[in-house]
Formats: sequence, C-alpha cells, structure tokens
Amino acid sequence: MERKKLLLLNPSEYEHEFDRKALKTLEGTPGLEKLARQINKHGIERAERLKQTGSHLRVNKENFPEIYELLEEACQLLFVKDIPDLYIMWDYNVNGFTTGSEKPLIVIHSGSLDLLSKDELLWLIAHEVGHIKSGHMLYHMMAQVIPIIGAIIGSATLGIGSLVSTGLEIALIYWYRMSEFTADRAGLLACQDINVAISTLMKMSGVPKHYYDKMKTEDFIEQAKEFKGFDYDTVDKVAKALIIMDKTHPWTVMRASELLKWHGSGKYDELIEKHGKDSIEELDLCCVKCGHKLKGNETFCGVCGQKVWKR
Repeated sequence: MERKKLLLLNPSEYEHEFDRKALKTLEGTPGLEKLARQINKHGIERAERLKQTGSHLRVNKENFPEIYELLEEACQLLFVKDIPDLYIMWDYNVNGFTTGSEKPLIVIHSGSLDLLSKDELLWLIAHEVGHIKSGHMLYHMMAQVIPIIGAIIGSATLGIGSLVSTGLEIALIYWYRMSEFTADRAGLLACQDINVAISTLMKMSGVPKHYYDKMKTEDFIEQAKEFKGFDYDTVDKVAKALIIMDKTHPWTVMRASELLKWHGSGKYDELIEKHGKDSIEELDLCCVKCGHKLKGNETFCGVCGQKVWKR
C-alpha cells in the first residue's frame, strides 16, 4: 500500500490522555531532578549505550538492508529527521525497546523479525520511533535505572533514600507504562492499517506460530472492545504498583482497546488528512496550544511560544 508521509506531525496531537496525566503526576513527584543528576554523575547513559552496542547486531544499509529500509520509512512517515541507530538482540519475544536520551538507539528482538510480517514490523519500529519523537527517552532511561540508583541512595542514607525513591519509582514506571499508549498511536500513524496494529498486538499476546494462518483479528478486536478496564484516576499507589510490577508494557488487550477507541473516534483520520499532503505549502496548520495559524517554517509559535514541530 502507498502510505502518506505526515508532514510537520506534532506528537502532542496524538498524545494519549493516560500518558499526559501520568506525566503531570510524575513531574510533581519529589526526587525527579535529583535522579537526573545521579544519572549524569554516574555516566549511566554512556554505560547503557556501551552495553547495547557491545552485545547486539547493528542494522544499517549494508547489514540487514531490508530492516534498515523499514526504519527509514518509519522516520519519514512520522516526520523524524534524525534516524536513530538500530540493533537486533537475541530474544524470541515479539517486542523491542529504545534507550538513551541524547543519542537514542532502538533494539528489536530477533523473534520480531522471524514472527512479524513486513507491515507488522513497520508498526513495531514506528512505535519505538514514536517514543523518540515524543521526547520520552530521558524519563524512560530513568525508569530503567531507578532501582539501581535507589539502592545506591538507600545505602548512603541508611535506607531513608530508598524509601523516598520508592514513591518516585512508582510514578516514573507508571508513566513509562502509560507512554506506550502514545507510542502505539505513532505506530498506527506510520503503518496506516488498524488490522496490522491489531495482528501485531495479537502476536505479542502469545498466539502460537502454527496458528498464525488461522488468526482471527475480528475475535481479538471484539475482546478488546469488551475490555472495560478501570478508571486510573481512582487507583491508589498500592494498586498502581501491582499493575506495573514485573511488566514492561501495559496489557496487550488493553492497548488494543485504547488504540481501537482512538482509531474509531475519527482523530486518526483527521491527522492523516491534515498532515498527509504532498508538500508543506498545502498544509493548513495552527498552534496546538493557542490556535494561531502557522506557516510551517517556525520552530516556536510566535504568539504563545509553544514548540510547534518535533523532528
């Protein structure tokens, strides 16, 4: 299929409300700035990059060119200028992750390459590119290392620091999970086929390989529509801790449910129509914060100062 490049797409236009609310709570949690200083002090980002690049296979135009082409396509479709590094690691789960804030890199599990179709793999890679486009990476990296940092602080303060870091850890990892809903939308905006997104989530949910040719996305869609979930605003800290415990992503059925709601709301179609033009000159764009009409060559809105494009 011929996909539309979404010119001047702004991530705030498709940010999920769970992501936005959890981020607001996180930014009001004591200890966040201290954790950022600890990460800089110990050179954690550099160490994480060394770990990933020293252990996994790099993808480029010469090595795995078909996969690299999907990365390039995902960046073009989502209006991301800087193409991140991409690596493959041995893990037979259908998944991937992104790490690093100053120079992000994406890691895709080898199982994803074997078990996903080309379109499904595009959705997965675009999901990870979406994290980068939305500026998730600094807090993502904090979520990945906070148990280590919390233990260091705790030992230095006779356990008091670790108690403080626990509240921050819950807020940080809870937001980390909620940011996946926004990235799922980025994946859909790139692959531009809701059935592809759903079939990928089905495979993540555990469909055995020999049942792939018998998969019925209609049944999974019905299950997702029936999923009622619950009101996150009424959940206390203990319940939130139970939700995120030992989980790197929200439940796949819930993710499908949220993606279907957004797709069915008409907002997905609006963004495809709004940004899927042949040239920037054809776009009719306004600042998402104040509504001021934009030309398309600004970095910040001249009226309210909002950053208008993120590439």
